Amino acid sequence: TSYDIAVMAPTTKLQLCLTASNLPRTAKLSAQHVRAQVCVVPPNYATGEQPTHLGTTEVIKSSHPRWTKIFHLEYEFGSQLTFYVDILIGSGESSVPKSIGIANFEVGDVLGSRNKTKVKRLRKGGCVFAHIEPCSEEGAGGRVVFQLSALRLEWKQRMLSRSEPSTFFEIARQTPTSIGNKWVVVYRSQPVLESLRPCWDKAEVDLETFCNRDTERPILVSVYIHKKKGNHALLGSFESTVKILLEKAEAGSERDWHQSTFALQTPGYKAYESVGTIAVMEGSIIFDGESATTTNGDRISPRPLPIDTVPGCESTSSAYSNYGNVIDSPGSFTSVTVDMASLQLSQSRTTSSSGNGHDSTSTSPRYTFSDYVESGLDVALSVAIDFTSSNGDPRIPGTLHYNSDGSLNDYEETIMSVGKAIAKYSKDEDIPVWGFGAKYGGLVRHLFQCGSEATATDVDGVLDDYRSVFLTDLTMSGPTVILDVIKAAASRAKRYDVRSLKYGVLLILTDGIVSDAEATKSLLHAVSDLPLSVLIVGIGAADFRLMQEIVEYSNQTSRPNVSFVAYRPHQHDPRSLSRAALKDIPAQVVDYLKRKGVPPRRYSGLSETSNCS
Repeated sequence: TSYDIAVMAPTTKLQLCLTASNLPRTAKLSAQHVRAQVCVVPPNYATGEQPTHLGTTEVIKSSHPRWTKIFHLEYEFGSQLTFYVDILIGSGESSVPKSIGIANFEVGDVLGSRNKTKVKRLRKGGCVFAHIEPCSEEGAGGRVVFQLSALRLEWKQRMLSRSEPSTFFEIARQTPTSIGNKWVVVYRSQPVLESLRPCWDKAEVDLETFCNRDTERPILVSVYIHKKKGNHALLGSFESTVKILLEKAEAGSERDWHQSTFALQTPGYKAYESVGTIAVMEGSIIFDGESATTTNGDRISPRPLPIDTVPGCESTSSAYSNYGNVIDSPGSFTSVTVDMASLQLSQSRTTSSSGNGHDSTSTSPRYTFSDYVESGLDVALSVAIDFTSSNGDPRIPGTLHYNSDGSLNDYEETIMSVGKAIAKYSKDEDIPVWGFGAKYGGLVRHLFQCGSEATATDVDGVLDDYRSVFLTDLTMSGPTVILDVIKAAASRAKRYDVRSLKYGVLLILTDGIVSDAEATKSLLHAVSDLPLSVLIVGIGAADFRLMQEIVEYSNQTSRPNVSFVAYRPHQHDPRSLSRAALKDIPAQVVDYLKRKGVPPRRYSGLSETSNCS
């Protein structure tokens, strides 16, 4: 049977939050109303297909708006998804707004950033910040219904004003990033006019928006003095969780008001100063139209608690020897020396082995690839390219390595589409580029360096290193042997510290069937206990059934870490190629890290600060 390449890549639901800063001021600042419109750019936008309108934020009267509107995106790992944010300013909520600039974002770039936030400058001034967070797959859905009131608010300017101030409150959820925690505003109440004992309107917020279904995620409640010009003044705040809010609401319903309140605090000169008392008048979670308090947590399944310590990962066989520089430069080639005996299949290893006693059974925490990406996952890419004679003379049109008039051949298309999709999750993007199957100095080299440097700095550099090989005295030869490139990638992966969430992907581009299938199977089995996935892309029209057998054997007898996809069915759609090629990688990464007992990181410390001047 032919290899199944029709399975779609894993789809992740994402939450998009927007803020802006330093937006240009209009002539009448008091009349400036700002909103943001979000549209998804279709793949065929250049041919006339229209963008999809995702939605519009609420209107905020500020040059530094923090919108509470949460947008949802469906994202396939390995694909390219672009959206743009149009900033609109009007003189009033009902007036026709005018655009002051558009900011374009690519989802993969935002997810690949250290804090899951990207900033873009507008032509007329100001910046737009896009923050993306994966939606939780844990816990139940529903809506949080709650009501807050102030039993007492202390306002220092009370004696200077003829009336009491109007007040409103905001709720922000804590979002961990690789550089600390940040607060994302998810709800803003309507102001209560001229009262220091306000009872704000009852609120109903989607649980996913409120806390991403994690009832123990920290939230920040902040009370502001409302001002007509939009320069609202912070009165005070307090931290809590949804679970505690509901517990307070239950205590309040029993008239135990002391147990249902929070102290509103503001930073003083020496210590936090209390500026009021906030009571939770009502709190519940609605499931399918029915209200249920969750004081005991029975109706909500919060995501697992953070694991305080990360168990030490069991090291793989010490027989994996490190190696020095792979290759000197084009024209001077040496093979990587890795003792084959050190890669022999261990008789004690079984298909159910988890490497260190951990397994990925249904009782283990349901971590996702998005959780690890959010925690700083570093995917190290290596590329190996087939230069055997079966590719044809690269000078002759129609052969697989032929390049003319600036168009990309099949190898180059694969490098750009698949390579860039993987490199988005790499921190440094130092990419070794290896070749195999070429003859130099009368000897066939099954592993040599492409380019003058040991690594390329990005995927464009990979393309340059690939093309540089044809400027040397290469003679395309054979047979097709991928053992040495797998050993080279395995030796690199052996040095990765999985506790730092580093994982390798070897991308092999080949036009034919390997000459020693049994040795390849054994080697792939032997390296399956390393933080490494092997992704093979078949170039050309060869019969790749033997490659399918190798992949199936490897994945059935050890940890699944090998994938194969044929290029030809996707040759007219690079996005389809990257989706098909990378559809198994997320599950392989998560499976390995769970087997090694490495959970996603949980960050604490200073909140993220961003500025735009």
